[in-house]
Amino acid sequence: MVDLSRPLAPLEHPWVGYQPRIESIARDGQGWYVVSQLGLAGHAGTHVEAPLHAVEGGTDVGGLPVEAFFGETAVLDFSAAPMATPIAVAAMQEAGARAGGVRQGDIVFFRFDWDRRPGGLYPPYPSNEALAWLVDQGIKLLGIDSPGLEVEGDRRLPNHRLLFGRGIPLIESLVNLELLRSGRVWVFAQPLPAQGADAVPLRVLAFEGE
Repeated sequence: MVDLSRPLAPLEHPWVGYQPRIESIARDGQGWYVVSQLGLAGHAGTHVEAPLHAVEGGTDVGGLPVEAFFGETAVLDFSAAPMATPIAVAAMQEAGARAGGVRQGDIVFFRFDWDRRPGGLYPPYPSNEALAWLVDQGIKLLGIDSPGLEVEGDRRLPNHRLLFGRGIPLIESLVNLELLRSGRVWVFAQPLPAQGADAVPLRVLAFEGE
């Protein structure tokens, strides 16, 4: 089992500044008894975005189907992709083939090794055409180890809208994808049923072996 989740800690998020606040209050005179208060943005740490994030009237986190967060997962390796460069359709297809194929009903994760690259640069991202090809394979959930997958400079959010228009949630800020030994793994991840929220942190676990 490999934990693909970024720990939540009262430190500034390394990419976009969403800072969790964790306070523990001890009650005097009762022995050790602590109650923690958590305050954090839905986009803190490893989190899932629901269609509501970029589609008016879209499904919120509480309405996401639990089945989308469990299943076989293809891990597409783009760790050698240049920074701030779109991934073309051919490169997406090649990465899918190396992972053992992208199948109907799959979860797909993109490995960019973002944490191990120089900071401050825009990450690689799929072209809208490449993402459309992936969506057409019938995937049910997409995850990335970078802070976003949007086309650089396009504030219309075409990649988000493409995913969310097909009801596909997006997990951002995964970690430890380099620890996976196979291009296909099993994944289990569940967000809290946060009604009315566009995003919420979640824990993502990958399982390998028989």
